[in-house]
Amino acid sequence: MRNLNRGKKREGASSPRRPGKPSSVTRRTPYLQGQIDGLCGLYAIINAFQCLFPASFTDDDAWELMTILCASIAHKFPAVIWKGAGVEDTVTLFNTAEKYAAKTRHLKGRIVVTRPFARRKIERVQDFWAEIGSWLEAGGSAQTKRLACIGIGHPDNHWTLVTKTSGKSVTFFDSWELKRLALRQFTISQDVAKANGGMHKLDTRQTFLIERFEG
Repeated sequence: MRNLNRGKKREGASSPRRPGKPSSVTRRTPYLQGQIDGLCGLYAIINAFQCLFPASFTDDDAWELMTILCASIAHKFPAVIWKGAGVEDTVTLFNTAEKYAAKTRHLKGRIVVTRPFARRKIERVQDFWAEIGSWLEAGGSAQTKRLACIGIGHPDNHWTLVTKTSGKSVTFFDSWELKRLALRQFTISQDVAKANGGMHKLDTRQTFLIERFEG
């Protein structure tokens, strides 16, 4: 999905991390995509690793994972740079990411990615967020950690990571530096999103649930 945040100066953007330096548990800074590319899907997966493996996933790992992900959809280049990754492309990317985690021993864990909403019709956006919130909260043990990768349609066309929900808002770990949106800003209706500025079309079937397991 393409980045429509082009031209906007990023406030408080941090300097690049040094290669090989492990992520700190307390340093929660996502990798940022370019202002005029559509690579949010790839960045979402790499940022998921940063969240899920905070003590072992390094900048060198991020570079390696990026090259592996790009190779897995090499037939989609160069158009994917500006068009972004579609749903089937993202399925391929996550399959590749699962294999990468399994073979990269120093990460000390593996990931499992599921799509429980792929064939379900969600009638109310509140029901979707309630289910996502419950699933994320259930992953709070020391042995597991969970994230949701969601597809936001109009007007953003963007893949992003959800780390937490509350009764009023959604918290993100995002390659555009999106931090938080109110639940009332989401709709499952394309028409409502187009008619109301500030509303975001939620493509619930484009949801990927990501879970880390130890070992």
